[in-house]
Amino acid sequence: MTYQRARLWLGISGVGTFVLLAIAAILFDLPRTWGGASSDAAVIAVVIAIYVVLSAPFDWVGGLILPHRFGEVSGSAATYAPRWLRGVCIHAVVMALSLHAVLAAGQAGGLVAASFALLACMLVLLLAQSTLARWVGGIRDNGPDTGGGDLESHDSNRHDSGSHDSGDRAPSKAKVGRAVRIYHASDLGFTGGIVGPPGYETIIVPGHWLTHIHPEMKQSLLRRRQALAHTRTRSLGLLLAMLWNLAGFLLAACLVPGADVVSATGLVTLTLGAGLWNFLGLLLLPTPSRSAVLATDRQAVQESGESATLLANAIRAIHKLQGDEPRRGRWIERVFHPIPALENRLQELHGPEQELVDDGPTMTKPWHLARMTLYLSWACFGFLSRAVHCNSGRPDLWVMLPCD
Repeated sequence: MTYQRARLWLGISGVGTFVLLAIAAILFDLPRTWGGASSDAAVIAVVIAIYVVLSAPFDWVGGLILPHRFGEVSGSAATYAPRWLRGVCIHAVVMALSLHAVLAAGQAGGLVAASFALLACMLVLLLAQSTLARWVGGIRDNGPDTGGGDLESHDSNRHDSGSHDSGDRAPSKAKVGRAVRIYHASDLGFTGGIVGPPGYETIIVPGHWLTHIHPEMKQSLLRRRQALAHTRTRSLGLLLAMLWNLAGFLLAACLVPGADVVSATGLVTLTLGAGLWNFLGLLLLPTPSRSAVLATDRQAVQESGESATLLANAIRAIHKLQGDEPRRGRWIERVFHPIPALENRLQELHGPEQELVDDGPTMTKPWHLARMTLYLSWACFGFLSRAVHCNSGRPDLWVMLPCD
């Protein structure tokens, strides 16, 4: 068995365990049975503590035991323990504060107020994503990226010089590049990403890209993220992630027996039901996420005017760095993986030319939808948010889950 397949089974086991426990808790009304006589604060604290205890075995298997067995890391339990404990504590505090905010709103104004509080918590999580990533994972902010120069000027000079092998392409309209910062994480699986509200994005680049990826490939990946930040595909992904979590919250409030927003036990029951909705999201949302990855690859090549081969080589380097499988079974990818396998991604990138225009295919595909849904579910006790195969036991990846 490969390391990737072992992690997949770990994710299936962790998610399956929490889903079965959530179903049992709802069917037997365990939150009300065990916490009916306790204060709201005590109920929330006990539920979070139980969650931490239940998560611990999966965390340690995913963060230490499996990587050691397959030779992926050289750290010890003594170095992993404080990293894990810091991440667990911050994660628990954020979820507890969100539950208290939603409960207070629900007690004051019912389900409508609680729903607005949930949306507000998700917005706070969006705005605080880079900060929480540093706190939870112990990631260092090494400051702005000054090694590659200005991307827009670089592209302009490249086109003007006519030195590129795709000179017959017309360069895209000049756009203001988003800020780029270097984050150093101990986990090579950290991919960085795009953080911040639409229009004010910051592109996060992993520090290990500077030492493990050729500068031209890094520039290609940066141009891809810059192009992505200038489309609506990320905004659509964020919007749908929030709406998916909100829909689960409302459905659970209406359909799950014992769920309400005026008591801690009722709210816990509600969030367990919302977690089952997020389990459905784990099965359905990877498909539109993969579609967005493939469309963004093609869009990046078209807008930059660069050779698809350069971006393809950069994608190969990223997949190798992360230890991803070059190919997967059709159903395994369809159900479990929001990022296409390397073989499928390259085949699409080198496929026949496709016309991509504004408001066309790329614009309508929600980028990073599946994994942003997991992160934003922290606002509603997202007990599956760090149980999936890509980040189980890896605090560096709990806030900024791996992206393309």
